[in-house]
Amino acid sequence: MRIAYTTYSAPAWPLDRHLAVASAIGCEGLEIRNLDGRGLDPAMPEDRRQAIVDAAVDAGVDLCVVGSDCRFAYASADDRARAVERAVGFVELADRWGAPIVRVFGGRYDPGPSADEVDAWVAAALRDVAEAADPFGIRIALETHDAFSSGRRVRAVLDLADHSGVGAVWDLAHPQRHGESAEETWRLLGRDIVHVHFKDMKQTGGGRDGWESVPPGAGDLPLAAMVSQLAAANYDGYLSTEWEGRDPHGADDPTDVLRAHTAYLRNLIDAA
Repeated sequence: MRIAYTTYSAPAWPLDRHLAVASAIGCEGLEIRNLDGRGLDPAMPEDRRQAIVDAAVDAGVDLCVVGSDCRFAYASADDRARAVERAVGFVELADRWGAPIVRVFGGRYDPGPSADEVDAWVAAALRDVAEAADPFGIRIALETHDAFSSGRRVRAVLDLADHSGVGAVWDLAHPQRHGESAEETWRLLGRDIVHVHFKDMKQTGGGRDGWESVPPGAGDLPLAAMVSQLAAANYDGYLSTEWEGRDPHGADDPTDVLRAHTAYLRNLIDAA
C-alpha cells in the first residue's frame, strides 16, 4: 500500500507547492483534483499538461489519480452524454500523466425517479466511459459519495455496469455516515476497490449531517481495522488523505495536518 493525498485538501495551492509538500511529508503519490483554486479542466492546453507531468517526474511523485468532477445521475440523456464526454476528456488527461485511475461520482438527483432507474443511468454512463478508457488501460472509479455513499448502492451500480474497467473508490467516512459498517462496505465492494480516501470523522451533531472532520485517530472511524482489512486482501493501491476540515476557500495551510495523516497512516500500514 502506498500513501498520497488529494489536492482537494489544499485547493488553492499551485502544483509546485503540492509536490514539495507531498515529498516532504513522505507521500509517494498525489491525487490531482484542484490546482490554483480551480478544479481540473480536461480542455487544458497541451503545454500545461506537459508542464504538470514534467514537474511530477522531476519531484519523483506519482500522479496516482485524476479526480474528475463528473456526475452521471441526470434525468436528461443529453446531460448524461455531456458528462460522459467530459469524463473521456479526463481519461485523456490521465493517460497523458500516467495516472491509472479517473475518479467519478454518481452525484445527487431530484426526487422523482426510482433508485433502480437512476442506478441504470449511472451504470450505462460508467460503461460508456470505461469502454472509451479501455485502450488506455485506465480504470473508472465510482466514489462512495453523494446519493451513492453506501457500498450497497455502489455495488448495485457496478453490477449493472458489468465492465472490468469500472471499480470503486472507498471513501472511508461516507458509508459510515450513512449507517453502513466498514465490514459491510468491505463485503460489498472489497473485490472492486481500486482507490481509498483516508480520513477520520466524528459524530458531533455539527458539521455536515452531524459529522465533522477531525485529526486521524480522534474520530469514530475504525481506521486500524479498515487498513488491516486492506492489508489482508493484499490491496496494493493508494490510500489518499482527503482533509475536509480545511478552509473552504483554501485560505489556510494544512501542511501539518497532512503530515499528521501521513504519519498516522504509515503507522497503521506498518502494524497491519
